[in-house]
Amino acid sequence: MKNKSNKLGIYCLLIGLLMVLYALTNYWKINTITEQPVLHQSRQMVLSNLRQVQADETIGAIIVPNKSKTIPVYEGTSAKILEKGAGHYRKSALPGENNNIVLSAHRDTFFRFLKDLEKNDSLILETAEIDYEYKITKFSIVPLNDSTILTPKSRPILTLTTCYPFSFIGNAPKRYIVTAELVNTIDLVNK
Repeated sequence: MKNKSNKLGIYCLLIGLLMVLYALTNYWKINTITEQPVLHQSRQMVLSNLRQVQADETIGAIIVPNKSKTIPVYEGTSAKILEKGAGHYRKSALPGENNNIVLSAHRDTFFRFLKDLEKNDSLILETAEIDYEYKITKFSIVPLNDSTILTPKSRPILTLTTCYPFSFIGNAPKRYIVTAELVNTIDLVNK
């Protein structure tokens, strides 16, 4: 009986160590991705000529200056896309359009820092041609099935969404929303 108990203890310890190793590996991977520049070196995609962006195509990057984060943004919100960055909701506006751009990422990876942001913090949406600077105006928590985040707007708005609560294990019951308004654009092509 004691021998079975010792084996069970060793198995539990090994499983615990493997879980910690997995979590640390994911943490390292996400930090490596978010701390490197995405488009600064070569701004290849010209978004203004692309009104039909293809799924999984790079749209740009979100730069969070006060957190030293750069998060790649891809078209679509599939599980595969959200493993490598933030996803753009296909039914929302594209950068440069006078409407609501909605981006989503996982709360335990790329959008973990959202809980640390404050009103008036800067967010920069970097594209191939233009950098769009937004200031955070509002935070909200909504039910899981709330679709008002996709509501069209009459002005350029950036909406970031992730699961909530941040420390919840499993599928979270709510969504954490960060809303930001456009305050500045930097045209990199016609400088």
